[in-house]
Amino acid sequence: MKKRKNRKRLITRQIKRGSLIRYAIDNIKKESFSVITRELKDVLKNYAGIYALYKGDKLVRVGLGTNIYYRVKGHSKSKKLKWDNASLFIVRNIKYLRDLETAIVRIAKPEYNDIKGRVGDEHYIERILKRKVKEKRRKLRHKRTQKDKELKTLKKDIEKIERVVG
Repeated sequence: MKKRKNRKRLITRQIKRGSLIRYAIDNIKKESFSVITRELKDVLKNYAGIYALYKGDKLVRVGLGTNIYYRVKGHSKSKKLKWDNASLFIVRNIKYLRDLETAIVRIAKPEYNDIKGRVGDEHYIERILKRKVKEKRRKLRHKRTQKDKELKTLKKDIEKIERVVG
């Protein structure tokens, strides 16, 4: 038990914060995009990342952008999308951008995200678990038939003894 616990600690110590997310900013008001456009553009231009749009405290949209400033600015002009503040997460490696977005959308299920995203071998774990259940059912059936055989022989032995005694 101790070995497992120590091993787990070693693995989590090797994972460093900031390996994927480079910068983050929370609670940017929708109105700020028209007021501090130049400043936001200077700070955010050419950065890729994930954005989260909120209506009050409720997450309503999650998305990705290779130029996150223009992506969120476009949403600020949208009439269909109702939101009042945003959070931005600038990532170091855009290679994982879609996977990150997919995970967040599947966990949070925002109102305005219609597509939940795909995962490489999406049903892999499900197939393994079904296989395990099938194996356990097979074992259970086998044990039941063994017990049934034992019970039958026991019953026959009891009947033989009763004939002699009784």
